[in-house]
Parts: sequence; structure tokens; C-alpha cells
Amino acid sequence: MTGYDPIQFWATARPDRVALRSARATWTYAEVDRAVWAAADSLYARGLGSGEHLSLEFDPEDAAHFAVTLHALHRVGLLPVLIGTTSTPGERQALRERAQVEFTLSADDIVLEAPSAAPKPRAVKRPRRKADRGGGLATPDAAPEEEPEPLLDSDGEPLLTRRLDAPAAICFTSGTSGAARAVVLTHGNLFWSAIASARNLGVREDDVWLCPMPLHHVGGLSILTRSAAYGTAALLHERFDPDRVSEAIDRDGVTLVSLVPTMLARLLAARRGRPFPARLRAALIGGGPSDRATLEAAAALGLRALPTYGMTEAASQVTTLPLAEWPRGLGTAGRPLPFVRVEIRNEDGRRVTPGEEGEIVVRGPTVMAGYLGDPEATAEALEGRALATGDVGTWDGEGRLIVLDRRVDRIVTGGENVSPLEVEHALLAHPAVRGACVVALPSTEWGQEVAAVVEWKPGRSATLEELRTHASGALSGFKLPRRLMAVAALPRTPSGKLLRRLVRDRFLDEVAKQKHP
Repeated sequence: MTGYDPIQFWATARPDRVALRSARATWTYAEVDRAVWAAADSLYARGLGSGEHLSLEFDPEDAAHFAVTLHALHRVGLLPVLIGTTSTPGERQALRERAQVEFTLSADDIVLEAPSAAPKPRAVKRPRRKADRGGGLATPDAAPEEEPEPLLDSDGEPLLTRRLDAPAAICFTSGTSGAARAVVLTHGNLFWSAIASARNLGVREDDVWLCPMPLHHVGGLSILTRSAAYGTAALLHERFDPDRVSEAIDRDGVTLVSLVPTMLARLLAARRGRPFPARLRAALIGGGPSDRATLEAAAALGLRALPTYGMTEAASQVTTLPLAEWPRGLGTAGRPLPFVRVEIRNEDGRRVTPGEEGEIVVRGPTVMAGYLGDPEATAEALEGRALATGDVGTWDGEGRLIVLDRRVDRIVTGGENVSPLEVEHALLAHPAVRGACVVALPSTEWGQEVAAVVEWKPGRSATLEELRTHASGALSGFKLPRRLMAVAALPRTPSGKLLRRLVRDRFLDEVAKQKHP
């Protein structure tokens, strides 16, 4: 199979085309290619390059550095494990263990060649031994030979003949069991996701895709890999700031942008009624349920905000509203992307007709290789190459997907995934809590917010702030409950399983009573 190194391809085919832009600098494809080689040199100098799992734990300010390092790891045959620095140290260590991480990299560990640097002769030399498994980063046993050897993978194959079925990244998602699962995405998954998106939205030579998303999430990762596949520019923002995003859309030639629903609402507020420029072809809105009123407010300002449905296990997008069907299809999640097949099946496994509800099942080349180190979860999620999402949906009369519920146990707040079980475990560690159930409530600011319903131990109780303080040592801030309700007994099935829908409905009724006593 031919090699897949889009950075090297575009550095040869269109060396002067802009590849990356950030607040600090702009890189052409030729400059990114040189920076990738410099980063690769530094990896080899440390004795790395034989298939190790390396976690990339970069601060948001180092977005461009992250992008270069990601491409460098691909070039030398290392597997990136994407971990955000907003997680607590304990959470990050648990993710490293789950992904079998052997070394951790931050921006301080990898050389980043400035885009203005003059080209230098390359002489990457393969180290004589693999990295020391004992802890530190090893150096070669002896001085390298004068003539550079070809870069080889752990099977002895030239790295630039990278197979599309080889792992490209490990990303994390919260499973229904509450444990973070390490999703293995291949180069083929990311490649076909890019091609499918291109068939849906089109590609223009001067496209600039604005990314205000965390790069350790599949939504941010996919912008990097799509842009590299297309030979177009990715504009990286360190974090989402609605005024900066609005300014970039007006001044920086942005043609595409990816947002979660909360970001879209905040962007519309920052526009203060100003219409969007015609150059902005579309905004992909994913990461949680989209509010139709917000989508229609965007449409009134000329923004083609296209709701999408996707997940880490399918390399981001699964369905998207086609531009040709905007805005009439705003109440849906659109149609399956090219090469992606979506089915909705009832409990008997039968495909449902429009209007019937069932589980969303996804097939196609974007579906993950599996969950690393978790064959039982992989077997449960994948039947052959069909991904059982656990999400409930239906078709509208024109064949567009309507997502009725996100995964039953998952909460999406501000674009971040929260496992209710993880939060429940932290709450149950409090001496006053006998039982806990965590659910999602609608939030105008965050899309969803974390709410906790608890049973107290006899004679005990606690305030919301006391519970938040207690749990803050184990949980990131976005996972902490924002609302609290106490009940005498949590509703459960005869087998003892929590009835989360009943809990959520009861909480919503209580909120409604408080608003309208």
C-alpha cells in the first residue's frame, strides 16, 4: 500500500501554501514539514521510534506545537495518546495506565523549529536500541553512523509507507460503565472521515478551518487531520473566546468553523446582531444536542450552522445536515456522511421505519479499531464492523436522523464528556451520602449541566458546596454537580439498577416548581 504522509505530500506539491496559523506564528506546508523533521530528530535522539505509546499533554497555548508533534509521532512510528491538561493529576495517571503509556511529552520535551528558520540538511539516524522501559528517555548506545539509515517501523518497514490500518491515535471517551475507554483510531479512520466530510462540504484551495476546540478531543483532532489531508489551513485558537472567534471570522478569512452548541450561543451574543460574512461557508455544530432556537438565530444572521451527530468511536462526524437542506432540516442531525451507513434498530434487531425509535448503529471505514485493552467492551460495542452507539434515534420523513437521547449515562457540558458513575463514586465517598444518582439537566449556558440526587445517611446531610469541595480532589471542575436534590429513596429496578430517566424527570419537575410555584 502506498504511504500516507499528507504533510510531506503537500510540502512537495504546494510548499508555500499555509498549513497552520496560531496567535504566535504562521507555517507553510514546507515549514511544517521542516518542523516535523526537527521534532522527529529530537524524538530519535531520545531513543524513541519503535511503536511506543506517548501521551501528548500540551497546554492550550501550545496548540501549534501539539500539531507539529502529532505529525512527528506519526512520521516516526509512535502512537499519540491524547490527554488534556485540564484533568487532575490522578485522572491523567489513570488515563495513561488505561492507554499503556510509556512516556509523557509536553511542549518542553520536543523541539519546535520556528517557521522562519532556514532549511537545514536532515540526517535522522535510527538509534541502536529502543527507549529504556525503566523510566527516562534513553539515548543511543553509540554515535550514529555517518550515513543516515531509512526510517523504519517496528516491523522493519519504511515509515513513509505507513498503512492506513495502522493505529494513528488513542482518544478517550466515557463509557456507560463510567470508566474512561481508550479508543483506538487508525490512519484509515481519520483519512476516510476527512474524505467523507470533503464530499459533504466540499474543499476549496483557500479554505481556513477555525479550531477553537481542545485538540485532545476528537473534534479538534479531526480538524488537524482533515486540513492536512486537504492541503488547506487550520487556524488554531488556544481556547474558545467568543470575541476572538468573531473577530477571526471577520478578519482572518475563515471559511469553516467547528463549535459545540454553547460556543455557538456565546458567539451569537458576541456578534450583537452583526451578520456573518458570506465567505464563512458553514459552521459544524456537534458535541451535544443543538437548540433549534439558537440554530435559527444563527440562520437569521446568515450563518449556515449545520447540526451534526458524531462520537469519538467513529472519528467524529457520523451525520451532518447538508448545505442543500439548510435551514429546513435544522430540527435534525442531518444525513449520514458519504461512505458511512447508519441504521436504527429496535430491541429485536429490526430496522425501524421513520417515526419509530431505536438504537443508532453505525457502519463504515470511520468506525474505530476498538477499545485498547478492553476486549469485552469492544465486543459489546462492535458486532463485526457495526458500532452499537447506545444512543436512541429515529428518522424524519425525508430520511434525516433525529437523535432523541444522547447515551443514557453520558453528560455533555460545554463540550466536555462527564461520566455520571465517576461523579457518583466521588459523592459516595462523602460520609453523609448513602446513595447518589447523577443526571444531566438542560442549561442555557453549557448545553447540559451536572445535577446530583442523593440519599442521606440517617441523621446526616451536606450542602452542595460541601459536596463539591469534597469531590474536587478527585474530579475536574466541569464534572462537579451544579444542582443538588435530596430524596428519601432513589428509584431503582428490582435488580437494583438506578432508573436515571425517572430521577431526571423528578429533578426537572422540581426545577419547574421552583420557577412556577
